[in-house]
Amino acid sequence: MFAKRLFRNKLSLFGLAVVIILVLVSFLASYIQPYDPLKISISNRTQGPSKTHTFGTDHFGRDIYSRVLSGTKISLTVGIVSVTLGALIGIILGAIGGYFGGWIDYAITLVMDAIISFPAVLLAIGLMSVMGLGVTNIIIALGFIGIPHYGRIVRGAVLSIREKEYVEAARASGSGHLKLLLIHVLPNAMAPLIVVTTIGVANAILIEAALSFLGLGVPPPAPSWGNMLADGRNFLIQAPWMTIFPGLAISFTVLGFNTLGDGLRDVLDPKMKQ
Repeated sequence: MFAKRLFRNKLSLFGLAVVIILVLVSFLASYIQPYDPLKISISNRTQGPSKTHTFGTDHFGRDIYSRVLSGTKISLTVGIVSVTLGALIGIILGAIGGYFGGWIDYAITLVMDAIISFPAVLLAIGLMSVMGLGVTNIIIALGFIGIPHYGRIVRGAVLSIREKEYVEAARASGSGHLKLLLIHVLPNAMAPLIVVTTIGVANAILIEAALSFLGLGVPPPAPSWGNMLADGRNFLIQAPWMTIFPGLAISFTVLGFNTLGDGLRDVLDPKMKQ
């Protein structure tokens, strides 16, 4: 039933196709990129798009097409792994707080509210300033920022589901807390979380690009889309392709994950169906 609704929804199909293409590009980038994305060639600097260099070259003569392809792997890795990390921790905390309630729920909610009270980008800048540059640190920072978003969704779902008749019946039959959570409660709380995590990947990619643009993300010369935009801002008139193509890559990726999330919302929630 889910597969039928998914393939009938054009929005989710478009988003799914974009995500599949991006994943394939990230895995095959090293095989399909025509040039070494780190190779400097001063004689070819700031050349416009041509048959030799599809997206042109940057101020160091590096092929922008190859760098955009290579940057796909960095962006998807940061987005998917950070969201997975944040969602896993958020699910555990939200499920524990929502299921047991009382002072445990109060303490967990208080910590989540404290984290979410800071703007995401500013909190990410602060964490990266403390931890230093690097892909691993970006993943940790973005995962930490995402914990309260996923935790609150799971907590709200668990608060509702734990009072259902089938949960009460399972509890009366002697099921322990762990079994109740893993078998009866959490599986029924996953639908809204799937939608939020899909859109969360897009947000994580945007924040990673912003951090790299500010010099607090992936350190040069790694081909991150964010630091490619930072390199091109000084050449907007002379070589606008240095910012156009990385910017389009970010927009295309964010559009794909957002439309997939919106489509999954329509598919998973019967009330949203037209």
